[in-house]
Amino acid sequence: MGKAHAEMMRKQRLARFRMLLVVLATLVACLVACSKGTSGTEVGPNASAVPTASGSDSNTFAELEHATNVLQSDQAFTSRAQAVTVADQLALAAEGKPEELGWRAAKLVGDLRRRSYRTFHVATDAREAIIQYEKATSSTDSELSCGAKLASLALRAEIEDDPRAAYVALYEASRGEKAELCDVSYRRALLDLDTYRADPVKLAEIDRKVAASIAAGPDGGAPMTDTVVKPGPETKAGPAKIESIETFSARDAARVVIQLTGPVTYDVGTIEGSDQQGPRLYVDLHQTKRGKAQRQRDADGLVQRVRVGAHKDKTRVVLDLSQQAYRRVFFLPEPFRVVMDISTTTPRREAPKAAPSGRRQVRRIVLDPGHGGQDPGAIGPGGLREKEVTLDIAHRVAPILSRELGIVTMLTRDDDRYVPLEERAARANAFHADLFVSVHCNAAEDPEHRGVQTFVLARAADEAALHLAARENAASAAAGSQVGAMLADLQVESVSQQSGHFAKLLQRSTMASLAESYRDAPDGGVRSAAFFVLLGAQMPAALFEVSFISNPQEETRLATADYRQKLADGIANAIRAYRDGR
Repeated sequence: MGKAHAEMMRKQRLARFRMLLVVLATLVACLVACSKGTSGTEVGPNASAVPTASGSDSNTFAELEHATNVLQSDQAFTSRAQAVTVADQLALAAEGKPEELGWRAAKLVGDLRRRSYRTFHVATDAREAIIQYEKATSSTDSELSCGAKLASLALRAEIEDDPRAAYVALYEASRGEKAELCDVSYRRALLDLDTYRADPVKLAEIDRKVAASIAAGPDGGAPMTDTVVKPGPETKAGPAKIESIETFSARDAARVVIQLTGPVTYDVGTIEGSDQQGPRLYVDLHQTKRGKAQRQRDADGLVQRVRVGAHKDKTRVVLDLSQQAYRRVFFLPEPFRVVMDISTTTPRREAPKAAPSGRRQVRRIVLDPGHGGQDPGAIGPGGLREKEVTLDIAHRVAPILSRELGIVTMLTRDDDRYVPLEERAARANAFHADLFVSVHCNAAEDPEHRGVQTFVLARAADEAALHLAARENAASAAAGSQVGAMLADLQVESVSQQSGHFAKLLQRSTMASLAESYRDAPDGGVRSAAFFVLLGAQMPAALFEVSFISNPQEETRLATADYRQKLADGIANAIRAYRDGR
């Protein structure tokens, strides 16, 4: 009975995987035809992305036209010999043709061979199709190149019947040289295969290899561009106005935040520097007006100047840089913001590793007391405010780190002032922190909720985490889900493992510190959620919810110096343990 059930479950998993492959293949077939508005083409797993050609078209030839008509016909191949003959004739005729025609022909030969494989199940056809698709990926036409790459990956997955290998291959391609040109297609395909998402360690290794190749440049020279994440096709964008542009710039790291009145689509590009002017990074905001933004503003550090102007039918924001740098551009919803992180070191640098002695290099810490100024955070039933508790705990941790551990500590706020969420991680990056700890008080509608919890940046693991992140983000749960879904695109895997390890140390050491006098304090464990404050941090980071201020008993404890000191001791002990290699 057990074996029969296991076999049934295996068959069900394979059936679901094959259905995902059909979806992926449909996306491949639609990629060119849909984007260019081609009429009369088949949209389905066997569709060709090459439009119907006429004899008068200078961009076609007889064999290409014939093969296109064969694929667009509803009639099946009568024999494998017929399919192979049409494919081989096209491949031979394409020799000596201009490169772009050759790439189009290669894609079409791949489509013919793929249909033959699915009809007659001869492995040689599948292998030949993949070879032809790989040729077509060299095309300068991004739609053709992306379609060929996705077709190749989908067919490989179909042959191997290994969904996790398919995810890894697709993930690696999405980080490759032409990834930005195909980012929407890759994101859709990865989402379709999300059930078979690979081990984060494996994905982090891919990120590390890509980061190493980027750092070397094409000839071992200057850094190249990094990550750009755009709103998906489901986003209703424009028209909008720029509300403000905030710049947080240091010598070798900066963050620029463009806040708009509504969602927009955008393109990102760079302009190489010259003897007279340094390099420039720009973002073109579609259907956007300048609004309240200044036309030009000087800055210090890596970003020297921010300029805003009209560029064709878009508004262009240009950053004049002091030197070449990596960039990671993404968006935050509610309110819609375009965030541009710039750094002279790759944003995907490896987290600190333990030395042969077992110790990690931890010399700089950033403590982030949550909320502040006009933002009080959560307020307990007795009137205690979160912003006061978090600042006091941070003030207790800092001297311990300095006096006992010799660690230099920076607070994102040292008094009762408001600091935007986007600025907090930016300060940690500019400070070159080895750890980032954001301190908060938890709150819930049910006053019975109690306990200490530690969070890392990832998709929310449950509804409670989703709603907590929404409160801390000052945004809806839907906005948190949207950001959570794009974390893979932001490539946070490089520090996620170390973040998780530090979070466990933080949770464990705090519970040990509280155990002496507060044995009944519940251990809420380590969880995950898409906290905006952790987004973009280039070092291991955790958000620490010290207790529920909404619970009368825990609010009373949070108001005492003894309880706050034990929480501060827990933070300091966790940092000590992390540094010592535990």
